[in-house]
Amino acid sequence: MKSVGRVKDAPRNQEWLLTLLPIFPLVLLVMRLWYASRQDTQTLLLLLQNISPLGLLSAVLLTTLWVLPALILGGRVLGTLYWISTGRSSWLVRAAERLPGWVVVLAVVVGLFTWQLRFLPTLAMLSLTVVGLTVRDRFPRNEWLRAVVCYALPVTVAVISYIVLWPAIGTAVAAHDVATSLLLTLPQGLAVLLTGPVPRVPAWGLTHGIAVAMAVLTPFLVGVVVMKAPILPLMALQLSEDEKPQVLVGYLVASDDQMSTVLGRDGVVSFVRNDRLQSKVLCPDFGEVPRTWANLHGWYVEQSVVSWVAPAPAPVPVDPRCQGRPKDQRTVRPAPTPSEASPPA
Repeated sequence: MKSVGRVKDAPRNQEWLLTLLPIFPLVLLVMRLWYASRQDTQTLLLLLQNISPLGLLSAVLLTTLWVLPALILGGRVLGTLYWISTGRSSWLVRAAERLPGWVVVLAVVVGLFTWQLRFLPTLAMLSLTVVGLTVRDRFPRNEWLRAVVCYALPVTVAVISYIVLWPAIGTAVAAHDVATSLLLTLPQGLAVLLTGPVPRVPAWGLTHGIAVAMAVLTPFLVGVVVMKAPILPLMALQLSEDEKPQVLVGYLVASDDQMSTVLGRDGVVSFVRNDRLQSKVLCPDFGEVPRTWANLHGWYVEQSVVSWVAPAPAPVPVDPRCQGRPKDQRTVRPAPTPSEASPPA
């Protein structure tokens, strides 16, 4: 954005904001353990003693990968839109101005690979809006360039998007999935309407209101995602109890030569002696139940590019121990091969 004609604001000492950056992940980590311990202080202390913070931090980082592009692109759009509409500076305009172009491009690339298919039209809308508003700001007198970037380009992208996404749109409409249908059809059509200025009077309330809402709701959204992220491996332990097998399904907290500590899915901590342990198995993560079956040639709308391109795990039957049922420990000895049946000469 241009800086000519802006009123320079007095410098503000905002370094204290940097000290708040590590606090938010720490609060999320503690709240995740508090949630896993079912609000029991002793269980919380046990988890803090045995759990590595790297596992918890990975959940925060993976969530940040898809949240940051939305914040960067949304802040750039709102700040530039307010400046073009009013010609006045504000904290939102200064924040948008401090975002370098390469950061915006990197945010688009990260969003392209980490956002789900149903959110990619929204990513295209934000990207086209950033480009259109930037052209209006830097080349205000170039009518031909504005016509191409602000009008022709969004219309072309919208038409191509509708053609490519039509199978997924048709499946969502047939399934009466209103939310998915709107996410696949509405954003790219609105892109051409967002590349120009808004009326001067409601500009401040519109742009700054959305920015404040994003700043307030984002921590809660990240917190909800982190609260559901797994932090311990889910194990099924088959135990011997009065010569009868018993299965304990839970999260393995710690294990040593004598004892295994398991956190049940109901929040109860169990200490199991290893001499009672007959077998154990790592249970798969089944993930969330899909909310819609709309897909684009096998690419389901709730999948990102990374999860769709990555090789799918080989289908294996579910171990009965992961369902709480004991597994028969009797094994059948395979028939010996001819070389094993005959003694060596």
